[in-house]
Amino acid sequence: MMTRTMRRIAGACLLGAAVGGAGLLAGCSQPGQTASVREDARPAFGGDFTLTNQDNQRFRLQDVRGRPVLMFFGYTSCPDMCPMTMSRITGALSRAGSSASDVVTLFVSVDPKRDTPAVLKEYVRSFSTPLVALTGTEEEVARVASLYHASYEIVPTGTANYLVNHTSAIFLIDRQGRLRQYFKFDEKPETLASALKAVLDEKA
Repeated sequence: MMTRTMRRIAGACLLGAAVGGAGLLAGCSQPGQTASVREDARPAFGGDFTLTNQDNQRFRLQDVRGRPVLMFFGYTSCPDMCPMTMSRITGALSRAGSSASDVVTLFVSVDPKRDTPAVLKEYVRSFSTPLVALTGTEEEVARVASLYHASYEIVPTGTANYLVNHTSAIFLIDRQGRLRQYFKFDEKPETLASALKAVLDEKA
């Protein structure tokens, strides 16, 4: 049973073992690593899920089937890593050509206690890149993290302004809803853009 101060998703390191090492649990400054997900590994990692978006509407990953997805985990109070991740995603999209407008960017909050839909709605306004921000119950968020073998851990600070160590990877999901690659949060935008172009060029 999960506690409020610590949530470790079982098997978080298995993705790294299967595809070359992820280093997925990170603070707000440490990267993960880039890796491709083998075809035979895909069924074990990723998949459809349902959460609640910033408009307090239920969002299903399958609702955007046919469009590529960039997804990352974080929280609105994240001091540096999450804004930096969004900056790199924006840079990659700007390099991916006119078809980049077809890409859906998802931000999954691992801090559902504080990140209500209203908080998320205000958060997405701070970015120029269209962003779907998602939250849910603790159980719903934990299930999505488990699907993608992500981890997060609340770090008490002695105040209400606690921190959350979390997976720092950017996940690239193709038009069929399959996890194709993941990238460290500080991956060069050019590298991410190249992968995006390859997925954008594929037929739905």
